[in-house]
Amino acid sequence: MRTIVQAFTGGLYGPASYTDRDTEKLISAIDRFSAESAIIGWNAGAPYDKITSALHELKKEVFLWLPVFSELGGEAVAAVDFLGGKHVGAVSGADDDFTFACPSEPVNIGLAAAHFDRHFKDCGFDGVFLDKIRFSTFGNGFASGMGCYCKRCRDYYSQEGVDMGKFMKLMGHSSKGFLIPEALHGMGYTFENALIDKLFRARAKLITESVAKVAAMFRQRGLKVGLDVFAPPFAYLFGQDTEALAGCADFIKPMIYRVTDAPAGVPYEARHMKAELAANGCSIGDRLEALWGTDDLSSEECFRAQLAQLAKLPCRVYSGVEVNKTDFCATTAEYVEETIKTVKESNIAGCVLSWNVLSEFVVCSW
Repeated sequence: MRTIVQAFTGGLYGPASYTDRDTEKLISAIDRFSAESAIIGWNAGAPYDKITSALHELKKEVFLWLPVFSELGGEAVAAVDFLGGKHVGAVSGADDDFTFACPSEPVNIGLAAAHFDRHFKDCGFDGVFLDKIRFSTFGNGFASGMGCYCKRCRDYYSQEGVDMGKFMKLMGHSSKGFLIPEALHGMGYTFENALIDKLFRARAKLITESVAKVAAMFRQRGLKVGLDVFAPPFAYLFGQDTEALAGCADFIKPMIYRVTDAPAGVPYEARHMKAELAANGCSIGDRLEALWGTDDLSSEECFRAQLAQLAKLPCRVYSGVEVNKTDFCATTAEYVEETIKTVKESNIAGCVLSWNVLSEFVVCSW
């Protein structure tokens, strides 16, 4: 099994939390877990040239962790919900911001590369690891979780055959059962309502095209590309066609965070999805569980089912496993060991130890 370690140096625009001693911690974690490479970011103030130099001496690749459609600061063009309001951010105990920008806006598509050129181009990175390549989720509320509906996005959906007038009328209904997936299709879903089915396909196509443009910008700079994607039960609902995105990347890391009660965590996303949909006329109940053949999306059996689908992708897949002890992550040595054992028994490449090996993490057998 192949392993990558992930390290967080602080938010994009705040002070760096990285110290010289952290390089020693990073090297120690790489040695302990026999990691082939490291993902590190995304604060601009850490001494990345020294970090990459030290890891290159160990023959390890280093990927810069970068957010794409969130954490972009005042330069970004905000996403607009279907009611015409700007998106709101999710509230959680995590350190990063979850307010999303419009993924079709050319300014936003170019921001990650522009930020790289300003702060990181001479730091010796082998590649980039692109995060937040999606729409908002229901952790940001119902309207934000439905995606972006600025004029540019509405026009895109229309070009893909979505009648936006009919969509707005549908969304005005008190009952919104049409938002419940009908069937599992690969790692995506189909919907009984043809208009909604077209809308979700158009949303995923938009995200894939935008991410492909971002990835191409970095490939033009001679860099490899990794992608952070949602766990399969949620990815398509928020604009990620995992199979299509895999075609843009050297590797992907599905965030199958089964004990994380924060954005991207399976328990968090499941709870907020059910609550927000129910409050807006759509009682989805255990529909996703039924489609994935489980009674718990965080279960071992569901994890195995996801890995079986992910093993079919055209690039290397490293499942994210949360190793950090935090107030919002109830990880244990037993959980990590069980997760690693399951990954070893699967046909994917390996795992990413997430999300910050510079912080306290569980001690487990390897």
